[in-house]
Amino acid sequence: MNIKKQITVCKTDAEIKIYPESKNELGLWIAHPPCFVVSVNDVRNIECMINTALRYSNSGVLVTEETAKNVLKEMCVKSWNILYKSHRVFSFSLAEKKLL
Repeated sequence: MNIKKQITVCKTDAEIKIYPESKNELGLWIAHPPCFVVSVNDVRNIECMINTALRYSNSGVLVTEETAKNVLKEMCVKSWNILYKSHRVFSFSLAEKKLL
């Protein structure tokens, strides 16, 4: 069985924010709420947060451009370019079994 799940992990010096991703009608993966936050010092809870975010991934949530803007609002950044410059961003895909 092919499991199609993907999450985005955004890391700063103090915390890690994990977003589930779902596909939009064009088939593109888009990060969306809920946001799961864990301290970088709380290593034991990171795996739990990743598993929880994966459960929300591709869960049938309707994702749109507005959904993506909500992620930026929660991250307190104005654009995806600023997000990528100010955070380390990783996407994990169980659909393709690789780190994006």
